[in-house]
Amino acid sequence: MESQIEKLRKKYWEGSTTLEEERLLKELLKAEGNTSADKVYFAELSRRNKSEQEIVFEHPERKNRLLLTISSVAATIIILVSLLIGFSGNEEKDQFAIDNPKQAYEISQQALLFVSAKLNKGKNYSAQMGKINEVKKMVTE
Repeated sequence: MESQIEKLRKKYWEGSTTLEEERLLKELLKAEGNTSADKVYFAELSRRNKSEQEIVFEHPERKNRLLLTISSVAATIIILVSLLIGFSGNEEKDQFAIDNPKQAYEISQQALLFVSAKLNKGKNYSAQMGKINEVKKMVTE
């Protein structure tokens, strides 16, 4: 039996065993009473295979997609809250607003007189330009 284990060990470490021979080697090492390095190796190998079967693989795209969705929702909420705070806090009174109707009438009248004066000045300038154009026509003819 010992020679069969040694043959299988040698074949295993050379990489030329079949799956059936590997299974047989593992069974023979389990049945053997001593704790050889190969026995410890195969025990650890089977323990790792069992723990790997328990691992659940999660696709990275799903994780990234979930992270992207969560961050997009969070960014949208932050923007909405900041806009809401920004617009609700700026309800200051206009510095040029006038509550008294008489005062508003007087200011409007002054503004219209100012505009009228400027328009009249523009008309005078236009009239002078008209005279210059008449003289220019006379000279060129």
